[in-house]
This record gives sequence, structure tokens and C-alpha cells, in this order.
Amino acid sequence: MTKKTYASIHDFLNDTSFQNWAQNNQLSDVAFWDSWIENNPSKKHLAFEARDILLGINFIKKDVSSSHVNKEWNKLETILKEKQKPSVTKSLIDTFTIKHVIAACFLIGLTLFYYNNYSNSFVSFNTDFGEVLHLKLKDGTYVTLNSNSSLKYNKNDVREVWLAGEAYFNVSETENNNLKFEVHTEDLTVQVYGTEFNVNTHRKKTEVFLEKGNIWLALNNGNSKRMSPGNYIEYSSIQKRIVMDKDIVYSKDKIAWKNGKLVFDNFTLEKALLKITDTYGVTFVYDNPELKKTPITGTVPTTNLEICLNAIKKSANITLKKENDKLVVCKN
Repeated sequence: MTKKTYASIHDFLNDTSFQNWAQNNQLSDVAFWDSWIENNPSKKHLAFEARDILLGINFIKKDVSSSHVNKEWNKLETILKEKQKPSVTKSLIDTFTIKHVIAACFLIGLTLFYYNNYSNSFVSFNTDFGEVLHLKLKDGTYVTLNSNSSLKYNKNDVREVWLAGEAYFNVSETENNNLKFEVHTEDLTVQVYGTEFNVNTHRKKTEVFLEKGNIWLALNNGNSKRMSPGNYIEYSSIQKRIVMDKDIVYSKDKIAWKNGKLVFDNFTLEKALLKITDTYGVTFVYDNPELKKTPITGTVPTTNLEICLNAIKKSANITLKKENDKLVVCKN
């Protein structure tokens, strides 16, 4: 990426990478410009103004005192009283209409104020199917974000994040050991201080696997749970409870994805192909439902869909036929 001085708004507006950052289109550009703005605070105002222009939002926040509002309202009431009113009905309608217009303007202003002050306070990262993103947060925590997933956090507090999809966390301990790290999903909140764990929110449930350290889970049903290394739980979004709680000796099938692999340890074919669906967004259908129960054990790469599918076909002795936007699973 070429270095520029960015002395004016036009310098930002004419930069393709800046346009991607403003529209949150390219992860590499988003990461670059977040870092650039942080390291160039004197240019922050220009950058944000250029972003607002690109997004079609160009306004300056201006607080209006309550006394000024009352003064203008009294002026308006005086004018209304001085006007000749042809009928009581028309007067009521006119007053009713004006008040609603003023109320609407107030709501619009309030919405714009909220957008200007709060919508840009979060940093977000998103991955497409087949994409894995490696992040290092400001506190030293490392996050590996799996495909078809999203992670966000407040710029002022990187130790509280929101996850949709799957991510592996290596949480850094802080000088203040009481400063916990929290991961929120729709089902629960993971609370830790310094540890390594995996969270997956696909398929209407949240799966948590703890590799090192200790963590607390604050469940959405009001209960809580403490996890120790090797512990794995599944919390059902539908049943609002933990539906699986076990200790895992062989943990590679839970975290191998962050190294570009999927490990199937005595999986059914259906379970294995659901992993492929989560990774690449491919939909599978079966010409014979019994094929779903076919056992499969092995390791396949996630860096190339074709190689991955060929390995599964050989291991499970099946063929795959494309029909429209689906892959039909057939016995070989």
C-alpha cells in the first residue's frame, strides 16, 4: 500500500483502500486504516469526515439547549395564536400537524446523534466462507476467527467481545489479574482471566471447549458453570440448557480448524459434511438417508475445497454429483 500524506478530505476520498475501510468491505484495509487512524490522531477528524461523505452522512453534531427550544416553541405558539383561524377543526388539525412535524424532526436528530456517537464505537471483523482471520487485540489476546464468522468489540474495551460463528481465543493475562475477558454469544457469556479456549455458535447452539486454564460460563437461563481443561459443553439455544457436558482426551477435532485442517474422529458422514457446510457454505443432500450414518475417520485440509471433498469421497466410498446449488451424496 503506497504511503500518502492525506492532507485533505479529497486524498481520503480518492483512495480505494480508504473507501473499503469506510464501507467495511476488505478486512485487510479495515485493519490497516484502524491502525493508521490510531497512529495519526491529528488526521482522525479528516478521516471520519471523509468516511461520512462516502456513506452519505455529513452532519455536525450541535447541542441545542432546553431554554432555546422553549424560546422557539413559545415563538411558534404566539404566531399560531395571532393567525386567523377559519374554524376550530382546522386550527386543531394545523396545531396537531405542526407538533408532529417537530416531534419527527426531534426523533431524526436523536437518531443521527446516536449514529454519530455510538455506531462507530465498535470494531468489527467478518470472514467469508473458506476464510480464516488471525487477530491480535490491543491487550495481547490472540484470536483466530473461523470462516463465516464475525467478532466485534468496543474500541475502548477489547476485553469484552461479541462472537457469532467460531473462534479460538488465547487470552493474555493482564497486570491487573481482576480484569477479566468476556466473550458474549446469544446463549451465554464466557468469563476468563488468561486461558485458551474455543467457542462455536453455529446450528442454534453454543459449543465451548477449554484447552488451558479455567473459565466461568454465565448461561442465559440464569445458571452458571465452571469449566476445567479438557471440558466440552454444548448449550442449546432452543432448549435453553446444557445438552452435553463431557471431558475430552483427544481434542484435535475441536481446534484443528485453526491450523487449516478438519479432524474426523469416528464421525458420521452427516456430521463431517456439516463441518464442510460451516466452512464453505456448501449444501449436501443424500439420495439415500442411510448414507448419513456412514462412519468416517481421518484428517482433511480446509485450504482447498476440491482436495477436501476428494479425501472425504475416498474415505467414505461415496460420489458427489452437483445439482443446481447442491451436492448430492451417492454410494460409490
